[in-house]
Amino acid sequence: MAVYTNLRENEIKDFLKEYNIGELISFSGITEGIENSNYHIKTTNGNFILTIFEKRVDVKDIPFFINIMLHLNKKGYYCPKPICDKKKKFLQKLHGKPTIIVNFLEGKSKKNISIEDCYQVGSSMGLMHSCSNDFEPKRDNSLSIKGWEMLIKNCNRTIPISVLDKFQPNLMQDIQDSFDIFLKFWPHDLPKGFIHGDLFPDNVFFINDKITGVIDFYFSCVDILTYDLAIAVNAWCFDKKNNFEDKKYQALLNGYNSKRILSKDEEYFLPLLCQAAALRFLLTRLFDWVNTPIEANVVPKNPKEYIIKHKYFKKLAKNIDYIASL
Repeated sequence: MAVYTNLRENEIKDFLKEYNIGELISFSGITEGIENSNYHIKTTNGNFILTIFEKRVDVKDIPFFINIMLHLNKKGYYCPKPICDKKKKFLQKLHGKPTIIVNFLEGKSKKNISIEDCYQVGSSMGLMHSCSNDFEPKRDNSLSIKGWEMLIKNCNRTIPISVLDKFQPNLMQDIQDSFDIFLKFWPHDLPKGFIHGDLFPDNVFFINDKITGVIDFYFSCVDILTYDLAIAVNAWCFDKKNNFEDKKYQALLNGYNSKRILSKDEEYFLPLLCQAAALRFLLTRLFDWVNTPIEANVVPKNPKEYIIKHKYFKKLAKNIDYIASL
């Protein structure tokens, strides 16, 4: 979450007239995240989140995000519920940009991750994949392997060598080498379905050590299910010094298997997909490090973390004979 579009009090008051959710009491911008503009809104009827979709989001994709949240809510899954306006529409416009309101989920994200937290996150993801196995709408993952070639080109085009070298000498060549490996060994035949695509600690809420909410479905799409798990491994299974913690990894997998059992092929390709997930976040963080607008009320995330994680999984995946899978 972030703030690119700055709103005034009177603008929000006028916007809320389109809804039956009460009158505005207070509002504040949410600066965590990188993608859209988000505001916490308190009204006479309760708390809500207002999201303005910014330039990276294709307006054609927004119905997918709305529908998956509605679908999961019907299944009893703890994700935000989109709120319709007085005309029964979920999608509005504010500042000429597509905008939605969802209900506010109680709880807080965790800074200090325990082994039990990882088990719960794995279980939550397995449950989410199971609850969505009958969800029919499709959306391609623009930030999976199909989109990385353009990201690599954009990083090469916009980021000075002097900046790249401060992170790692020959960094873009290292990235290109990994991308070439993925093109050769990508497991296209693994089970696919709805994935969250961004299940980081700041998108999972806890109360009394129990998960109460999963938010930010705006990277969600249809892709390899195990790729979603690989993203979670990158996000949850390292300590604050970016050292891999095997006990957290095993807990995450055990939690996932408690709701949806991984096949042998999925387990086999998980290290490669973990390397791929590390590369995906390395690429977007590199690009945003240089290309985030100065006027945006958002702090770009340092790519260094994912340089370290990419190296770890690259070494791990190298020890597996993926040639045998061809």
